[in-house]
Amino acid sequence: DKFLSDMLATYMGDDVPPHLRVPPAEKPDGVSRALHRVAPVDVEKVRYVLKNLARDWSAEAAGEREQSHGPIIRELTARHPPPGPERDVYPPRVLVPGAGLGRLVMEIARRGYQAEGNEFSYYMLLTSSYILNHASRANEWIIHPWVHSNCNHQSDADQLAEVHVPDVPACDAIVDGARVGGSMSMCAGDFVECYGDEQNVSAWDAVCTCFFIDTAHNVVEYLETIASCLRPGGTWINFGPLLYHWAEGAGYVGDTEELSVEMSLDDVCVAAESVGLKIETREMAEARYTSDARSMLQTVYNCALLVAVKVEDEGKGEGESKAKASP
Repeated sequence: DKFLSDMLATYMGDDVPPHLRVPPAEKPDGVSRALHRVAPVDVEKVRYVLKNLARDWSAEAAGEREQSHGPIIRELTARHPPPGPERDVYPPRVLVPGAGLGRLVMEIARRGYQAEGNEFSYYMLLTSSYILNHASRANEWIIHPWVHSNCNHQSDADQLAEVHVPDVPACDAIVDGARVGGSMSMCAGDFVECYGDEQNVSAWDAVCTCFFIDTAHNVVEYLETIASCLRPGGTWINFGPLLYHWAEGAGYVGDTEELSVEMSLDDVCVAAESVGLKIETREMAEARYTSDARSMLQTVYNCALLVAVKVEDEGKGEGESKAKASP
C-alpha cells in the first residue's frame, strides 16, 4: 500500500529520533526484512489503523463522524465559545484524550480553540503524525480498508473499494483556525501518566472524550484525572459506549490477567459526581464506528452523551475564604 510505504519512509534515517525510527527494508547483511513474519496482533493493529483512516479522514465517513463528533463540538461551542478575532484574549484550552488519528482534535482547533490530543497507541501516533504533517492536498492517497475482511460483502468490488484520504488536509484546516487563534498539538503517552501531574491541575477549560472512557483498566482513574485537569467551571463532554476493552484482557496479552473495572452508565455518573463532575446532560444517541457502509453487517452503538461541569471543591473554597478574611 503506497500510503503505508510512504509513511514508513518518513521515519527512516539517522535524523529520526531513535524511539520513532523505522528500520530500513534490508538488514545490514543485505537480507530483506520482507521475510520477517509479523505477529498476528500487529497485523490486526494495522488493519485497525486502515479502518480508522477511513473513519477519520475520508469524505465517505462524514456521516459517521457527525454522529459522534457533532454532539461534542456543538456542546463545546455552546458552553465555551472561542473568542472572535477582535478580542485580545486566549482561546479556551481543550484536551482530547484518546485522540486516535487526530480528526476531532483538528476540528476543534480549526474552530479557534487551543486543542491538544493525547494518544497511547504507537500505531495511531505514527499514522496521525504522517497524515497531519505530510498531507499537502485533499485525497492525496488511496487506501483499501476493507480488503482484509472476507465476510458480509455484497460484491468483490465492495471488498476492494478505494477510499481517498484525507478529505481535508490539516495544513488548510489549521490555517483557517489560526486566523481566529486556534492551534493544535499532540502528546504521546498514557492519559493518566501524562495528565495526572501538578502542571495539568486546573489547566484545561474542557476535556472531550469520544469512544474513550471504556479503554481504561479502571474508569474511575480516568474520571479522577479528567476532574483534576479541569478548572472550576470547566466542562467534560463525553460520547461513546461502555465496551470496556480490557474485559477480555487475556485475549490481548496472552494468559496474563489484566485489571478491568466494568461499571454501568449509572455507576459511571455516580463516580463522576463523586470526583466533582456534576452531570448536567445525559442523553443516548446511536452511532457507528469504523463501519463499511456497503457491508451486510452493521454494528450500531447506543452511545451516551454526557456533559459535566467541574464544581469548586467546597473545602478548598471555604479555606480560601477564611484565608482571605484573616488579617
